[in-house]
Amino acid sequence: HNKMLKLLCFSLLPLTFGYMAEEPLLFDHFPEDFVWGSATAAYQVEGGWNEGGKGVNIWDTFTKIEGNIIDGSSGDVACDSYHKYKEDVQLMKNLGMKSYRFSISWARVLPQGIGERNQEGIDYYHDLINELLANNIVPAVTLYHWDLPQALQDQGGWLNATVADWFEEYARLCF
Repeated sequence: HNKMLKLLCFSLLPLTFGYMAEEPLLFDHFPEDFVWGSATAAYQVEGGWNEGGKGVNIWDTFTKIEGNIIDGSSGDVACDSYHKYKEDVQLMKNLGMKSYRFSISWARVLPQGIGERNQEGIDYYHDLINELLANNIVPAVTLYHWDLPQALQDQGGWLNATVADWFEEYARLCF
């Protein structure tokens, strides 16, 4: 009885809100200047977690603690965009995307969160941006997508009042 009631409720929701999942999503329903694109987060797609001078971030640490992730998966390799960004950009271009929102891994450009810069990490993002521009795809950068460098987390992370200074150093490096 309870199962049937739930099924009935979920069946009536689209009618209640005037939306059917089968409605076609067509490009011609969007304004001419609408920008089609995609979005990712560094930890979710880059991989290369311990390559090119990248420091450890909080996700690297969290996913390695047994029991935190049921199947034990991590972003160590992910989609391997760190090595395959040119292929990824070609896929975006082939799909007609005009914009790509991605995040910069703070620990890839500042392995300890502050201080010494990692030129190899900086070069990776320069190369990605240049590849996007060469393919008429506008880059849109997110500075922080929940992957704080572990070295900063060990000092209190976002609860440490100095985090504003740390973030300023990082942001100035990125721009």
